[in-house]
Amino acid sequence: MNYCINPQCQNRQNLEGLDLCQSCSTELLIKNRYRIIRPLRESQPANPTEIFEVEDWGIGLGDWGSLKVLKVLKYDNNPDLVRLFKQEARVLMWLRHPGIPRVEPDGYFTVSTHKSSQQLHCLVMEKIEGENLEKWLINRGKIYQDEALDWLQQITEILDMLHSQSLLHRDLKPSNLILRPNGQLTVIDFGTIGVGDWGTTKIGSLGYAAPEQIIGQAVLQSDFFALGRTFVHLLTGQSPMNFPTERKTGKIIWRNYAPQVSPLLADFIDELMKPLPKQRPSHTRFILKKSQELSKIIVEGTSSPTQVKNNLHFVILMLMGFIGLGFILPKIPLFIHTYIFPTLDKNLTNLGFEQYQNSNLGRAKFYYQLALKFNHENAASYLKLGLICENRQDFGCAKTEYQEAINSAAYRNNNYVKVAAINNLSRLQIWLDGNSKIAIKNLTIGLQLMSEIQHKYPSNLTQVQVIESNLHKNLGWAYFQKLNYFQAESHLKTAIQLNPKNASAQCLLAQVLEQVPTDRDNLKKARHNCINIKSTQNPETNTWKNLVRQSLQTEKEGV
Repeated sequence: MNYCINPQCQNRQNLEGLDLCQSCSTELLIKNRYRIIRPLRESQPANPTEIFEVEDWGIGLGDWGSLKVLKVLKYDNNPDLVRLFKQEARVLMWLRHPGIPRVEPDGYFTVSTHKSSQQLHCLVMEKIEGENLEKWLINRGKIYQDEALDWLQQITEILDMLHSQSLLHRDLKPSNLILRPNGQLTVIDFGTIGVGDWGTTKIGSLGYAAPEQIIGQAVLQSDFFALGRTFVHLLTGQSPMNFPTERKTGKIIWRNYAPQVSPLLADFIDELMKPLPKQRPSHTRFILKKSQELSKIIVEGTSSPTQVKNNLHFVILMLMGFIGLGFILPKIPLFIHTYIFPTLDKNLTNLGFEQYQNSNLGRAKFYYQLALKFNHENAASYLKLGLICENRQDFGCAKTEYQEAINSAAYRNNNYVKVAAINNLSRLQIWLDGNSKIAIKNLTIGLQLMSEIQHKYPSNLTQVQVIESNLHKNLGWAYFQKLNYFQAESHLKTAIQLNPKNASAQCLLAQVLEQVPTDRDNLKKARHNCINIKSTQNPETNTWKNLVRQSLQTEKEGV
């Protein structure tokens, strides 16, 4: 099967042996050399690039029939995107290191689609065999100290090469690190690399980008911040956005989720993530030296006896679950589930919640899934499974589970869970997809259900107000994304009125008030509340807090 490179093509799959796409007549042999076999990631309209696996039918014996990766910039009408793409190509062409994908001098070129003046910018690079560390974590779980110290040195050596050439990566995170079968780590995705203009572009990934980088003031130490956040993720198995933060410093509180880590190593990782660049290590050589010293001091990072016992207990539970789910439950008629075990699924959901509160996500998932075996319409279990997916940064899974929760809640007329699921799904639609329109529609439906919820749960009015506050907060976020500052301000103020401790709403309001003429006292109050209200609500709140801190620091330095 050959794939058409034209992003506007209506049917991009073609049979082998064809020279032209049967749908749009674009040449299938790109640059008389490359044939696309398959996409390596799902195409998304909002993403300016596509990634493919290609066969190289070049003239060199080493190239003939070899598999490579083709990165394509879909749009040539954005000068900044074109500049960054060419910049990535130039960097990869002259950097030579086993931890960096190899690009040959002729690896960058442009092609035109059939009967179109549009230029597609292309970059062919070495295909890295292996698994990125985000997927590695999902399949194998968090790492231990020996792996951490080895990987820390490998990644730092790659950064050392980049920094020695006055280059910044600016998007270091587990999904941009691939572990080859031989144990070598490779850094990928150099589309955000900075070449001498580090501070001119606001770029990076939420949870990993340093505070100064977010506001367009990146320095060499910005990569060290991302390095520290990356190892928090690797050592805890959770995204750094999921952890609470200290009110004054913005430091994330993560150590309790990594009991296998020595305080010496934890202290060093915290040093990499200091809020100000000057507080972090000054050079990659310092990190290499420190990691080597720690390797000598820390003989072996192993699990505690308690952790081993807990893991064994979990294995036993899983075995029991497989036996029950595979051989007992399918044979029990529905009326037995309904009349003999009428509350069993609720009890299992409660057990799952208890494990979730203790950060035992694997066990929590087991109980929630078992609850769904007894009751396929257990909306609360779907909702909690969505939260677990978010913890593991599997956002596609989270969206699916939240939609299941909405559907099941509607079937059971459980508006309380339905509204919570609508709120969480809408938040992901705004944050990940930029889909403010559908989010506004769903959040409005959620608000319409609130009066019924308030009538049904009068004794739990405070919690109901928290939910309603979050609905208004996300509506404010959606309108802010659409640049509708008036509606955004209105909903955020309502969110704060319902729940003054809603730090996310306070932080967003501060950003909105920076965009419109306003009373400085209101802006000052929103900023103060944003920073000082302790919050573990949503991962994006930590980023918004850092943005407010940076705004305050910038104003202070400008005085």
